[in-house]
Amino acid sequence: MQVQDLLMTMVDRPVDPVRGHIDPEGIRELAESIREQGLLQHILCRPSNGRYEVVWGDRRYLAHVFLGSLTIRSEVRDISDEECLVLRATENDQRVDLTPMERARVYGKMRNQLGYTVEKIARCMGRTGVTIRNYLDLLGFPPEFQEAVDKKLIAITTASELRKIDDPEFQKYYLESAVQNGVTKEVAQQWVADYEKSRKAKYYSEGGGMPVANVIGDMRPTFLACAGCHGPVELREARSYIFCPDCQRELKSG
Repeated sequence: MQVQDLLMTMVDRPVDPVRGHIDPEGIRELAESIREQGLLQHILCRPSNGRYEVVWGDRRYLAHVFLGSLTIRSEVRDISDEECLVLRATENDQRVDLTPMERARVYGKMRNQLGYTVEKIARCMGRTGVTIRNYLDLLGFPPEFQEAVDKKLIAITTASELRKIDDPEFQKYYLESAVQNGVTKEVAQQWVADYEKSRKAKYYSEGGGMPVANVIGDMRPTFLACAGCHGPVELREARSYIFCPDCQRELKSG
C-alpha cells in the first residue's frame, strides 16, 4: 500500500460519480471537522493519464477543495475499471444517506457495465437478491414513481404493487392517493385487487371502456392504512376520517 500526500492540482473527481447530488452543507461540515481534527481516513486514488482519479473519498476530496488545501493524504493503487466500480459501489452502498435512486443506479451499473447477475450483486453488497431486484426494478419505473420513492413518500414495495395497474391515468391517481395517505404494501395490494375487480366488472368490455373522467371517482381506493397497525382497513368500517376544512364546514352545516 502506497500512501502519500498528493497535490490537489493533480487529483480529479471520479469520472462517473454515483451520487447525483452532494449536499454543500454536508461538505462544509466535513471540511470544518477536517480543519479541527485532520483527515482521519485517507482517500483512495488510481493513476489516470499522468494524473490521479478518486476511487473513493469524493466527499473528503471536496472538503479539501472547500478548505483550499494544497495536498490530500491518499492511497494510490493500480485499479481496473471493474474493481473501481465495485469499490465505489461498496463504499456508497454503506452510506445511510444514499437515496433509493442513487442506490438503484449503483446496482444498475454493476449489472449493465460489469454484466453481474442479481445474485452476484447481492453477494458483493451483502444484501438479499429480492432487495437488489427491487432496486433494479426501480430503474424502469415512471419518473413520478421514482421521485415519490426517492423522496421517501412511499416505499419501493408499495410502488412495485401500484405499478401493476395497467392504465397510466389510474396508475397516477393511485400513486397520488398512496403519497397522500402513506399506504403500505398490503394496502397497495388491496387497491390493485379492487382496481382489477372494478375494471373487469364495470368499465371495460370487448369493445372498449368509458373515459377515465367518468369512472375515476367510482374507482377511488376503498381501503386505507390503519393508523394503528398500518394494515388495510375498508373505509366503510373505519371509525374516523380525515376531512379538509371546507368539507368539515359542509358537514357541520348539513
